[in-house]
Amino acid sequence: MLDVILVSNYSMKEELEQSLKSNNYKFHDLMIQDINHIERYPIDDEYKTIIIQSANAIKKIDSSNNHIYNAKYIYGIGPNCRSWVQRKFSLDCTIPDDDYSSSGLIEKIKHDNYELGKTLLLKGIGGKTTIQNFLESENLDHNICNVYERVLNEDNLHSVTTMIENGAVIIAFSKSSVEPLLDKSDVNLDRVHFIVLDKSDEEIKCDKNVASMTKLVDIYDIPDIVEKIKARTE
Repeated sequence: MLDVILVSNYSMKEELEQSLKSNNYKFHDLMIQDINHIERYPIDDEYKTIIIQSANAIKKIDSSNNHIYNAKYIYGIGPNCRSWVQRKFSLDCTIPDDDYSSSGLIEKIKHDNYELGKTLLLKGIGGKTTIQNFLESENLDHNICNVYERVLNEDNLHSVTTMIENGAVIIAFSKSSVEPLLDKSDVNLDRVHFIVLDKSDEEIKCDKNVASMTKLVDIYDIPDIVEKIKARTE
């Protein structure tokens, strides 16, 4: 049976590991891109609206960053963002109904049709500019704070490269988390199954032959993830 390797940050990795182990899979947690947080007090002023582009942009913010409590609207890109806002600040966080992507969040904001006022976008260096472009196109008063940066973990990349030589299942929830592996010229992927998150604005492309590329709609549906792995490996 093929090993399963998680290369993305994931708040439910313990639950995923237990479910996989109960189905006799070996599980490995090897993030290829580490998250380096560079700003713990990014909410530096009073904002009517705060938009959180990824969970990594909120989870390391110091809980004493009191300006967040004065925001009228807090938007996040998905359930993980909402969970961290509730856990750290005991505040509500509005997320898309089902499309957990930048485009889905923009549609949710448009549907709510609130007067956003002065807005702060929290994101990572090199992250997608879809929401930033939306704020600019609407001529909204906004600031952008890059809270973290992604740093290649060479050791984990080497470990993953070695482990997949005889086949494996790779789980990746973002384009950036798996690109270093896909871009590696000396790696053979034809026995590797990829389980990736389907985001309308972040398609994961690969020019190499792979065993399969399966898309997920909901990364928090662990039974569905396990069933998709079983369907590709049994």
